[in-house]
Amino acid sequence: MGFNFLQLKPSDLKSKWVNDTELKIAAIFKSAVDNAPSIIFIDEFDAVVPSRGGDLHEMNASAVNELLTHMSNCSERGVFVIAASNRPEKIDPAILRTGRIDRIVYLPPPDYEARALMFELYLEKRPVDLGVDYKLLAMLTVNYVSSDIKFIVDEASRTALKSRARITQATLETVIAETRPSVNSAEIERYELLKETLESK
Repeated sequence: MGFNFLQLKPSDLKSKWVNDTELKIAAIFKSAVDNAPSIIFIDEFDAVVPSRGGDLHEMNASAVNELLTHMSNCSERGVFVIAASNRPEKIDPAILRTGRIDRIVYLPPPDYEARALMFELYLEKRPVDLGVDYKLLAMLTVNYVSSDIKFIVDEASRTALKSRARITQATLETVIAETRPSVNSAEIERYELLKETLESK
């Protein structure tokens, strides 16, 4: 897109020193405005803006307030915030209001076609046997996420390297059989319910 891009994780923002987290947040948004148009991507967003209800420490509540202030209508200043979280229910509700986080998008585990393409992508520059069937691998990995598929390919590569052979269909299927998906069915069901709840709001 040609935008200035800032990729952040909780440790980039949080500090054990009083008021230091707020100063970091202010500096990041100032830099984003100065270099606008900018995209700020914040991973593990629930750790940055936990709900202020309950027994949240005053330092954490102040950081949430600071972020709320900077995110309010920040798009008018050419700054767009994208946040990712595996625990959206832990995020402070005020951050999800229009003018801050305007849209909530649920990303389910990759579907059949995406998984087949991921296997093809991760195996592209590796010594692969001609008989590898990406579509069959995709069928065997329902509910597996991208990191699971990368792990399977890495493990199959190690096995092949030890045997001084190419990565075969059989090797990949053996690794799949020994590897559970990192997200189970109960978690996916919980995310689907959360999606419905957040979308209805």
